[in-house]
Amino acid sequence: MDSSTPFLRYVVAGKFTRDYLILPNGQTSIDVKGGSAFYSAAGLGLWDDHIGLIGIVNEEYPLEWLLEFEKRGMDVRGVQILSTFFDQRNFIAYPTIEGPDTKNPISHFSRIGQPFPKTLLGYSGSETQNPKNNISDQTIKIKDIPFDYLDVTAVHISSMDYSSQSRLPSFFRQGHATTITLQASNDYMNSMYGDMVPTILKDINAFICTEAQIRNLFYGKTSDIWEMVSDLDVYGCENIVIMTKKNKFLLWDRTSKKKNEIPMYPSSIIDPTGIVESFCGGFLSGLRSYQNPLRATLQGSISASFTAEGADPFYCLDSLPPLVEARLASLSSSVVEI
Repeated sequence: MDSSTPFLRYVVAGKFTRDYLILPNGQTSIDVKGGSAFYSAAGLGLWDDHIGLIGIVNEEYPLEWLLEFEKRGMDVRGVQILSTFFDQRNFIAYPTIEGPDTKNPISHFSRIGQPFPKTLLGYSGSETQNPKNNISDQTIKIKDIPFDYLDVTAVHISSMDYSSQSRLPSFFRQGHATTITLQASNDYMNSMYGDMVPTILKDINAFICTEAQIRNLFYGKTSDIWEMVSDLDVYGCENIVIMTKKNKFLLWDRTSKKKNEIPMYPSSIIDPTGIVESFCGGFLSGLRSYQNPLRATLQGSISASFTAEGADPFYCLDSLPPLVEARLASLSSSVVEI
């Protein structure tokens, strides 16, 4: 890898996984590159460049995947390689596009009549962690982040352990970052650990979650999504974005006091994996470049639509610029102010 220090505008922090997928059409992708870091960076790369990555991998992780990312002009010096083992396998099955299942891989391979991959033996699934156990194997080590990463002006923090998510915003605020977005983690998006959410919201410009996550957070309190948003708004985050079960994005803009609904650009969904993560990348680019959350949401929606059409985190990076601009123009007329 090139030892020179590149110029960076963005940093994306997230997870790297080895994915085992059963797609909605019954086809499989076995031990392929995945993870929120790749998908978010690719969604961002559709619109802009000069991107650095932060994450944790172990020595068994295929480094050629990181090199492929680097060949696309992105910086991987922030990826920390550990000698200790931790399981980076990630299983997702899609019996339906709307109903992903991350459990019982044996039954899903049996359902489609395919042999169970030997490399998935012993897989126990990704259990929701107790966020109050502050440190895990995949917690980002602040001291190992390249110092020049503090020069970036925009940062996205993908869904990961609570310790990393709660510490990274304040770290980057010490540098030049003026735009920080964060994707919610299942670990604290529930009624049991809801008291930890204010800490997550305090140093960021945009909070992005799914409808399922915010409903879990407010379970037993209210069923009205905008009432939930109002409760989160008191903690000062400028923008809250919720991806609904119907693939629409609800945007609350605290500055303008506007609520908008933006659909995902209609496209053929081949692989739903990484849709939200790719959205986050496109959103960050729009927010940094235009300081306009509605424009940011439109860009995120388009990034998500390209990602859904392929079965690789980098798929959307090969989209033709005229097609990207055409989708942006088309989608802009579909915004609904609530």
